[in-house]
Amino acid sequence: MSGWTPPKHHFTQLLQNDWAEMVERESGGLLKIRYLPKAPMGAAQTFDGVRDGLVDISFISHGNNAGRFRLTKIAEFPLLANDAETLSVAYQRVFERSLADANEHDGVVPLAMFTPGPGHLMSPKNAYLKKASLQGQKLRAPGGMAFELATVLGAAPVSRPASELYELLNGGIVDGAFMPADVFGGWRLEDLIQHVVSAPGGFYNASFALVMNEDTYNSLSDEERAALAKVTGETFSRIAGRASDEADARGWKIYEEKGGEVHQAPDAFVEEIRASISPLESDWAKSVEDTKIDAAAALAELRAEIEKIDAE
Repeated sequence: MSGWTPPKHHFTQLLQNDWAEMVERESGGLLKIRYLPKAPMGAAQTFDGVRDGLVDISFISHGNNAGRFRLTKIAEFPLLANDAETLSVAYQRVFERSLADANEHDGVVPLAMFTPGPGHLMSPKNAYLKKASLQGQKLRAPGGMAFELATVLGAAPVSRPASELYELLNGGIVDGAFMPADVFGGWRLEDLIQHVVSAPGGFYNASFALVMNEDTYNSLSDEERAALAKVTGETFSRIAGRASDEADARGWKIYEEKGGEVHQAPDAFVEEIRASISPLESDWAKSVEDTKIDAAAALAELRAEIEKIDAE
């Protein structure tokens, strides 16, 4: 197994330690994870690396694979869920029931779908509390839905790595950024960011999957596959989401200790966001009609599943 996040990142720690121990324990020692100290490919090449057998298992960000995945955008829309565990579990359930048959992961075996925490709107100087305040503002966006949202809200999105954010913000190259709370404590952003605007369900999210090489999966015995099933699917989605929520909680604590302000998006701004993304949802549904998946129904199913989990 390999990953593309830094050694101390919560995804790396989850896979290298917690999940590896679960795999060995639940399989009675039949399966063991060897996490490579250095990945043989970058984030954007991970799908191909797993497919081609460079590693047996890794995780991918669907947004890093431009044009390859379309249905997975379902988990990236704004205003979905307030925490990663809820969205990850709901996403996995909807994927199994309504999206898996499209076989978008052809060449690998998708073991689980999951997401990080919701994205927020951050800035050193501005609290963006209405659509009008974003007109012409240069916002760092991580691609995918965040990039599209920034565009329809009237901002000028800039696609640059999160590792460059400090320099981008400090130098005035961008006015703000779409980011999850787990960035605080990793890139000194808590020293710059003075305002964070949060919207119910987040401004955007990102879609991830744990994937396995097909030949490796097919080489497993029935007993080994059954053991793997115990620690993948919804089980993995839940622990991956929970790990992101815990990382976000640590980030919020660091940010608040620095004295930064958190603003809740006013209802009027939330409605502006909702109106702005409605065409994006329609365009997305039309763009995947060839998959024979009713995308609009699947998105409604995802929202209903989130409500169901929230009520549990």
